[in-house]
Amino acid sequence: MINFEDVSKYNISKVTLSVPKGEVVGLIGTSGSGKTTLIKLACGLLAPESGKVWTLGKDPMRYRQRYASDISTFIAGIPLLDREDTVLQGFETISAVYRMPKDIFKHRYTELSERLGFSELSGRRVKDLSLGQKMRAELGAAFIYEPKLVLLDEPNVGLDENGKSALCDIIKEISSRGTAVLLTSHDMASVSRVCSRFAILDAGKLIFCGSMNNLQSRFMPINTITVKLGGSIPDLDDLPIRRFSLNGDTLTLEYASNHITAAEIMALLLKQTEIREISIHKPDLEQLILQKGGRK
Repeated sequence: MINFEDVSKYNISKVTLSVPKGEVVGLIGTSGSGKTTLIKLACGLLAPESGKVWTLGKDPMRYRQRYASDISTFIAGIPLLDREDTVLQGFETISAVYRMPKDIFKHRYTELSERLGFSELSGRRVKDLSLGQKMRAELGAAFIYEPKLVLLDEPNVGLDENGKSALCDIIKEISSRGTAVLLTSHDMASVSRVCSRFAILDAGKLIFCGSMNNLQSRFMPINTITVKLGGSIPDLDDLPIRRFSLNGDTLTLEYASNHITAAEIMALLLKQTEIREISIHKPDLEQLILQKGGRK
């Protein structure tokens, strides 16, 4: 669906990335890392300085108008709805542009407005909406027809938890029907729920592309186990752990998950002592972004 081949633009440097049919890929990185630039390259709003971009097998700059109905793009600051229209009028305009059958449009509008929480805003002008209300309506506009490719730049901004949950469900549903999705977000908790792969941009360079498991293994291998002991203090000399601490009957261990698993640690501890409680903490994607973004 999308192929970036050794692409450079602004601070983006020689990025190679593909998004095939039915896959959801999350672009993550700190502000200024180049996420929005890649989205704009994919939809034909920008041309690469070097390298090639293929969207649906074509140059998006040359074929952007021809393939408009196959690509839906949501970019903050580039509205899909006319601010002078009511919400419903804005959707009806989109329906007319893409020649949607009236029954299909009515069904999709009702479904999306209820799920994303803007059904009560149909008669209000877009310019009078709050940021959160406008975001929900604009997202609905991005999904009103059924494109082959959806590009989303920071779609969680202004959404409450219900809105984020509904958005995740919609993305999962359209990807299961074969739609490819490329999205950027600072809300890593939501991104991790829908993305099959993650592409990390650091100072304009693609430093990782892979699954969550591979991401954690490569960049975030240090996990923490906290156990409340019900017996004697175990001998930890044979455990490949980074460090440990003991506070009363609570033992805390840091370990590299690419060297030993939590299950293996627990099996060794249970051979020596009784355990009353256990908790496992894994570093999250926000921590990774902060760590990688420190060089900018």
